[in-house]
Amino acid sequence: MSFLSPGFFLFFPLVALVWFLLPAPGRRPWLLLASWWFLLCAGPEHLAFLLAATVLTYAGARLLDRAQGGRRKAALVLLLLLLFGTLFLFKYLAFSLSLLERLLQAAGLAFTSPALELLLPAGLSFYLFMAAGYLIDVYRRDRPAEGSFLDLALFLSFFPYLLSGPIGRAGGLLPQFRRPAPFSWDGLRQGALRFLWGAFKKLVIADRLGILVSTVYAAPDSFGRLQVMAAALAFSIQIYCDFSAYSDMALGCAQAMGFHLMENFRTPYFARSIGEFWRRWHISLSSWFRDYLYIPLGGSRRGRRRKYLNILIVFAVSGLWHGAALTFLVWGLLNGLYQVVGGLTLKARTRLRRRLGLADHAPLTAVPQVLITFLLSTVAWVFFKGGSFTHSLAIFRSMLTGPWLTRPLSAWGLDLPELAAAFLAVLLLLAVDLFSVLRGSPRQRFFALPRPARWVLALALLAAVLVFGVYGTGYDPQDFIYFKF
Repeated sequence: MSFLSPGFFLFFPLVALVWFLLPAPGRRPWLLLASWWFLLCAGPEHLAFLLAATVLTYAGARLLDRAQGGRRKAALVLLLLLLFGTLFLFKYLAFSLSLLERLLQAAGLAFTSPALELLLPAGLSFYLFMAAGYLIDVYRRDRPAEGSFLDLALFLSFFPYLLSGPIGRAGGLLPQFRRPAPFSWDGLRQGALRFLWGAFKKLVIADRLGILVSTVYAAPDSFGRLQVMAAALAFSIQIYCDFSAYSDMALGCAQAMGFHLMENFRTPYFARSIGEFWRRWHISLSSWFRDYLYIPLGGSRRGRRRKYLNILIVFAVSGLWHGAALTFLVWGLLNGLYQVVGGLTLKARTRLRRRLGLADHAPLTAVPQVLITFLLSTVAWVFFKGGSFTHSLAIFRSMLTGPWLTRPLSAWGLDLPELAAAFLAVLLLLAVDLFSVLRGSPRQRFFALPRPARWVLALALLAAVLVFGVYGTGYDPQDFIYFKF
């Protein structure tokens, strides 16, 4: 079940209504059963994996709480091997065997990898990372093992973030489940507005640009340089709108029910460096890697060389987390390399700016940095979307060779009115994000407006989604990019 499927618009109001009407003892069991039903709609096998991970995490944390000395460390290693071994089996085994086949054939050895078509359980990458983070917290004595199976199961299963995050932390969520907030009209209004804004980004921008990107990327050599470059820029916007839309809708649903989840995006394309970009993009995953991989590897405490090696390791793992393909590994390493080069050249760039008389926060400094960061991320996104390394190189080749324009606008998969709708929607997105950077939260300013103005703007946004949204016959409401990860 997706946030944009017809079933969800029946499911969520019922779940929220019963949640607020039930007495306190019945609320958490109801929410857990609703969350399990949400996943069960994808198939019983998906729920079975979640239940197995929940039992393992609950029992493992209790074991870690009691164990002492070397047994605690051995228990943690075994538990993490079971969690990440499951992830490897269903997400990376086929890729690893295929890579092994290529290496052995290159060495002159005959080997054919078996054709594996293993099911990838829905949300597996997300709830296993939540489970692993919780177990590490228990091992570090940052928190005690949870005594209530129901509460732990709800932490791993809560339906707003179950399929695509944000990746939650037990310390921030378990207290909210135990002491739920009372019903609030403000929370309902703010959650509904956030959900609507997410639907606008997904249906009006992301899915419309996705048609253009898929059309051009399918045959980049048949388009001109400018058209392929435009498609690459469009994908940068598409993936931001697609994933941040899911996060907005998840946070909106949770807020309507009185829960507060971690912010997952903070205007990442206004970042002035790739390092800052990753502090603004998919924040829950970036902070997970920081706390549970980068810092344990030594972080920046062991000298510059080790710091940069740790960055490359973290981004290589981050790339593979997104998908079992060399293109994802290249995408991750490229983002890590950007940060290494940025760190190595920081002093030289700072000296150059001072010689030119440019203040660090002056527009003539900030604007070029934002544009360069956006272009660097766009180059990396080509590998993310390319599908294969050779096809990604073909996309770059089409940007650098051949005519500038070869086909009419209609060949992009969108007619002129649709391109105009996408352009105006992107301008609105840019204005909202720019307002957020310069003036603070647009949502807070929205609710400070007089009620008639709020109704006009909210209804206009709803009308834009209904009139200009991409849906209907052939539309797949499950098609969020990050559902694949």
